[in-house]
Amino acid sequence: MVKKNSKSDASERILHTARKLFIKNGYTGTSIRDIAKASGTNIAYVNYYFESKYNLFEIIFDEAFDILINRVFATLNSDMPFFEMVESWISTYYEILPEYPQIPIFILNEVNQNPDALIKRVLKRNPQAIFTRLSQRVEEEVKKGTIKDIPVIDLGLNVLSLCVFPFMFRGLAVKVAKKSVTEYNNVLAEHKKYVIELILNGLKP
Repeated sequence: MVKKNSKSDASERILHTARKLFIKNGYTGTSIRDIAKASGTNIAYVNYYFESKYNLFEIIFDEAFDILINRVFATLNSDMPFFEMVESWISTYYEILPEYPQIPIFILNEVNQNPDALIKRVLKRNPQAIFTRLSQRVEEEVKKGTIKDIPVIDLGLNVLSLCVFPFMFRGLAVKVAKKSVTEYNNVLAEHKKYVIELILNGLKP
């Protein structure tokens, strides 16, 4: 992690530059040399402030992950009508992941390579609070008869898989379909409407 009292223009430039390069080229497609050159510093500076590319990426990932988690929890914890809340929940992924496409890739890599660290990272953000709140909202709607009695875990998995996988698939999709990232993101903006309709229709009695 960043060393104490190391805040400086150089470290901020490195962080800002790394964020843009990771988003553009991915983790494996970005080297410390690339970051140093683009930030107007050198490899020694990057290593001094952040020690490694992995530590630098962790900082950027945590920033993005917190933004995503906080938005999801704020949505689920709101007083919006249930169907409006679900639509907003789905939209959150399609709004944030184009800006931080490395979130799903990093999670997938950590699941395979460093699962214990990923579990600690997730647990400290209290995911149980999100699950509990969603369970409450679902139970309320089931009692009112507005939705089917669906297991909350199934609803959560459906939303996550339909919303996150397209961004995990993006790197391959743009090459196979010969589309730019912008074109692919435009496709996903339309795909979001289909996902919302699919989830909402699946909830209705």
